[in-house]
Amino acid sequence: MDHFSQPFDKVFSIPIIRMLAKNASATGDRHIFLNPGGPGASGMGFLRGSASDLNKLIGEDFHLLSFDPRGVSGSMPKAVCYASKAERTAAFASSPWDLQFQAGEMYTRAENKANACKDMMGEYGRYINTPQTAADMDLILDAIGQQKMYYRGLSYGTTLGQTYAQIFPERVSRMVLDGINDLDEWYNSFSFEEYLTDTDKIFTGFVEECFKAKEACPLRSIKGEQFRSASQLQSHIDGFLRKLEDEPIPVYLSSTNYGAITRRSLVRNGILFALYKPSTWPSFAHNLFELLNGNTTPAYVEYSESWVLKYLVDDSATFIGLNDNWKSGKEAPVHGIKPVYNHINSRTEMSYLVSRYRGSDIYDRASWSIPTTHGFHPRCYPGSPRVRTAEPILILSTTWDPVCPLISAKKAQKSFEGARLVQQRSYGHCTLSMPSLCTVGHLRRYFNEGLLPEPGATCGIDADYFPSARGSAVSTLSVEEEDLLGSLQELATKGVFIIRGQV
Repeated sequence: MDHFSQPFDKVFSIPIIRMLAKNASATGDRHIFLNPGGPGASGMGFLRGSASDLNKLIGEDFHLLSFDPRGVSGSMPKAVCYASKAERTAAFASSPWDLQFQAGEMYTRAENKANACKDMMGEYGRYINTPQTAADMDLILDAIGQQKMYYRGLSYGTTLGQTYAQIFPERVSRMVLDGINDLDEWYNSFSFEEYLTDTDKIFTGFVEECFKAKEACPLRSIKGEQFRSASQLQSHIDGFLRKLEDEPIPVYLSSTNYGAITRRSLVRNGILFALYKPSTWPSFAHNLFELLNGNTTPAYVEYSESWVLKYLVDDSATFIGLNDNWKSGKEAPVHGIKPVYNHINSRTEMSYLVSRYRGSDIYDRASWSIPTTHGFHPRCYPGSPRVRTAEPILILSTTWDPVCPLISAKKAQKSFEGARLVQQRSYGHCTLSMPSLCTVGHLRRYFNEGLLPEPGATCGIDADYFPSARGSAVSTLSVEEEDLLGSLQELATKGVFIIRGQV
């Protein structure tokens, strides 16, 4: 159970899934480990749902291997803070969000949740963390008889990948990290700031792309008012959000289906979700258009508070995030209702869209009752020497990512000797959020031949944010490229996991 201390008689059981290569001898029978992010996302579900498309991205000569990390989904014991799924759903649905008026509720909820998590998991709870999972990966590598690690991680998967690379640098042969989580902030910061750096820029990008798309995006005209610029449209939407803050819109569909559209529900469940996945921009623009024109039904059906519950991962996200962090629990710089409240209010607002809905995650960090046990301290730029892995790491990032900004990718590049960065000029969370044959080309050359891109490499995308009803021009792609592009488009539409304190 504990890889870094004395042996324990208790263990975690970790399920593993594998897709066999068609021609494994071409790559020396190697496995590529995959982690889809979270924390708390199931690697088993990820590979089951996307194996064929992921296989096409990398090439069919590698085995693909994934697993549910300790505490996650199908692992045993599974991390839980509540006695039943119904209790957990009810707790999330009733969680306070308004720091100004609900600080006391945030505090008491955090205290009670921390005690419940500790009681439910007993002595297992403290060993659900990223360094232990990295060591689990190393044991899996030994178990399959592979000498070197081949790995691709998305979002939180880059936290796991960077952690593995720092603990076991001599075993890293191919590591692709896509959508970088700032390792220093993850382990050492009491209140995360950097990850929302570009969130508002992406919403501006949505508006600008909508305006450029002309008739492909309905938002250029609202209630007969024709907007002459993207900034004018943005001002109109911002004004609507300000009004919605004070005046939620009641929605009645039937005697069993009614509620309200609030600024919080629209931003967190609608706008933020769309910022993750630009493939949803046309449908989001349609729903927003209807709402701005007085038809509340589409937005209520899609973005009500109950809608987001299906995207929640399990309680392992709580354990992993808080057990990893050196500033949680007793080590937090502040404790109690007012000190934490004052700390939160003293922070710079990184995003006018979502920063105001944060706060409960910081109370959770201050109240956590399980001690940090892993002993891992990341070595990060600029305060530490670069980590030298057996072979250099490949880092991928979109230019504008809502929760894993480009600045984090650049820090990671400088933290690992010889690492290279490919910047995909697009919006969205991780490069898989928009199809790019160029990005996949770099990925394939790296995994298959060990070839790194030139310094400063960038890639465009092979899709429109708002596809025209008239369709695209005649394709000049080969049959193989068309097939690969189809897989990329399919992956771009997959669901996302909104973690980071549920933003």
